[in-house]
Amino acid sequence: MLGSERFGVSVMSEHSSPFEIDADGTRSSVRFPLHLPVRILSEDREFAGTTENISANGVLFRLKEHLTVDAPVEFLLEISAEGLGGENTAAVHCLGRVVRSYEEHSNCFAAAVIDEYRFQ
Repeated sequence: MLGSERFGVSVMSEHSSPFEIDADGTRSSVRFPLHLPVRILSEDREFAGTTENISANGVLFRLKEHLTVDAPVEFLLEISAEGLGGENTAAVHCLGRVVRSYEEHSNCFAAAVIDEYRFQ
């Protein structure tokens, strides 16, 4: 596990999240345009960024540095009570891997599939 103690997590539950691809090679999950701050642990480094969109299968990050394709990632998504329309915040600890990385308009982007997650 990539430094999960840094997020205050000691035990990971294993929930698979299938990465579904249609016959024509396109993604089949609905993406939600959520722009949340995120810390990503990958290859013994920490990266700061924001999410661009999130689906049931993965997430697209906007970063200042590149993440390598196939690199493992660990990250914590925190959604405010206001964003949820309730009184409590939600946090989801995720493990996954980078499946796409590119640069556009001086920003780095990395798409990651979520292999495991745990609500906190």
